[in-house]
Amino acid sequence: MSAIIIAIIALVALGLAFQPLFRQEQLAFVTADELDPNLENLLSAREATYSAIKDLESDHMQGKLSNVDYQTLRSKYETKALAILQQLDVVETNSVVTAQPVATADGRCAHCGEPFDARDKFCRRCGASIAPTAPPAARP
Repeated sequence: MSAIIIAIIALVALGLAFQPLFRQEQLAFVTADELDPNLENLLSAREATYSAIKDLESDHMQGKLSNVDYQTLRSKYETKALAILQQLDVVETNSVVTAQPVATADGRCAHCGEPFDARDKFCRRCGASIAPTAPPAARP
């Protein structure tokens, strides 16, 4: 009899452990199609510039570049990286300003339907940002 109870408890525990693997929920991930092409190009350019600076430092440490060439190229790449970072700031600021709230009128996340508290900034279930609701108007 105790073996049956232990087996039932083990099956319940396994069911609870594997339950997240079998849930059919949609997670709020940004796909490549939804990514702004300008943002994608800027991110690629940033990574390429960072890589070029690392390669430049490596070449200088190995003695492949003179100090004059190193300083000239480094300042050129730093200027380029700064311009890219400034453009990224502008694009990211614009995307935050134009972002739509992801909350429904009944206090649920628009992505997954999870109810949230008024103090929450992000959905507990899917992690989507929840825009703050406007405070109620004061009555005269």
